[in-house]
Formats: sequence, structure tokens, C-alpha cells
Amino acid sequence: MEPDIFNTIDLHDATPELLLQLKLQIEKDLGLTGFQYAFEGAPVDLPSLVPELQEIIDKLKSNNSGDLMKIVYRVDLTEKQYKKVSAMPGEWAENLAKAIVLREFQKVVIRKRYKS
Repeated sequence: MEPDIFNTIDLHDATPELLLQLKLQIEKDLGLTGFQYAFEGAPVDLPSLVPELQEIIDKLKSNNSGDLMKIVYRVDLTEKQYKKVSAMPGEWAENLAKAIVLREFQKVVIRKRYKS
């Protein structure tokens, strides 16, 4: 994804509380892999969530276990979004990790807006 992909969302929404909810949502949706971030507490920003997620995506891709596609469906990336990520230049796992972070953040923000 382009370097400024995180600028496509309203970053004022990225409060420490929402960032923590985002981290927990990612861990929940990747639960079948046992994935958990190494750091405790809230992440500092959206990009800080990408590297560890990218690592697990690389591992899942090399294992060919089918778990990667289960995660894509669980995160609720559309087929169109998945194809767009696959067609982008650069590191595929990094692009997918960014797309997952963005989609999960959308879910957290939407949940907050409609919960209030």
C-alpha cells in the first residue's frame, strides 16, 4: 500500500483507547493462530501494529495451511480489497497487514460511533 495509506482515515479517531481496542480486535480475529502482540498496553499509532502482523502473515503464507484465508474472511476484507492488495507493488505481506489494520480500525470506530 502507498506509504500514506493511514492518512486516508481520520487519525483524530486514533485515541489511545481506540488503539487499544484495535490491538485487541486484531488479536481476537487472529485467535486461531495464537497471535498476540509482544508489547503490552495501547500501541502508539496505527503503523506500529503492522510489523508483527506482517510477520505472522508471512508465516501463514509459507505454511499454506489455509489459516491465512480464514483470517482474511474473519477480518472481513472483501474479495475486491484482497485483490487490490495482491495487485499492489511492494511487499505483499506488509500490504495485507496494513489493509487488515485499516479494516479492523474501521470496525472499532464504527462500533464506537453506533454504541454511543
